[in-house]
Amino acid sequence: MTGKIVGFFIIVIVVIGIFVAIYNSGILGRAGELLNSIGTSSSTPGSVYTPLPYVPPSQPGTGGTAGSPGGTTIGPPATPTPIPSYEIPPGMTAAQLSPYFHEVRFGGLSAGSAYSYGQITLYAYPNNASSSIDVTGWQIKANHGGEYIPQAVSLYDPSGLTPESDIFLKNGDVLYLYSSSAPVNLRLNECIGYLPNKTQFTPQLPQSCPPLDLSAISSFSGACQNYIETLGSCTEPNLSSPYVPQNDYACVSYLENNFNYSSCYDNHVADSNFLSNQIWAFMGSSPIDQFHDQVELLDRNGLVVDTYSY
Repeated sequence: MTGKIVGFFIIVIVVIGIFVAIYNSGILGRAGELLNSIGTSSSTPGSVYTPLPYVPPSQPGTGGTAGSPGGTTIGPPATPTPIPSYEIPPGMTAAQLSPYFHEVRFGGLSAGSAYSYGQITLYAYPNNASSSIDVTGWQIKANHGGEYIPQAVSLYDPSGLTPESDIFLKNGDVLYLYSSSAPVNLRLNECIGYLPNKTQFTPQLPQSCPPLDLSAISSFSGACQNYIETLGSCTEPNLSSPYVPQNDYACVSYLENNFNYSSCYDNHVADSNFLSNQIWAFMGSSPIDQFHDQVELLDRNGLVVDTYSY
């Protein structure tokens, strides 16, 4: 009996010694901190903590939406596709070429003369077919001069007060730069031939306006209908003409209110094809030589977008 009691006390002393050693080592404290962190990692009891995915910082000055310079995008900027060596113009290096190289190209050049206006044509081929390129401020540089691409009115309002803004070219757009002068640079539209000051444009604005709805005039007198059918596209009627029946008041009112830019604009501005793919801009002079020249299209940083020799 005495031996059993002595053995029991020995076991107790050993267990106490082990506990003291573990306590002094700090293991219990670290275990407690671990349990506490697990208990507080979720915002509600019983929920499972899920870490948020990593989002790279935005890169200022890259990406963005069509029509907005700069912009931001998530992640690193896209790496431009290297320009094949055979496309690099002779005497140039890849470092001299614009990121927009060959996304806008010359379509033709004519210096003009004392008797005719000059014309430079630019076509847009963005690598991203859904994007557009701001070309205002780009330079047409020739051997002995140059001109900068100006701004233009994108959607000409009937008030005539729409301010000019940067020219953005999307896929399929054509920019015509004329050496002549005009009241405004603009993107053409279905009704542009009705502009009151159209005679001040050289070349003449296109005379192609939407056709009339003949059902709207079916109740007018025969003389009135005959006169309306003689009117050319984009032609404003002469209300004093002897062919206009003055006693047909509905006819006179129709002629007065439906053959002008404002009326055409109101009736067709919602058409899907209202805006043309053509922009006309007038430089007032020609930067290129009448006979032979080496012409470059430079972006705002002076890098080459395209070249043309003749």
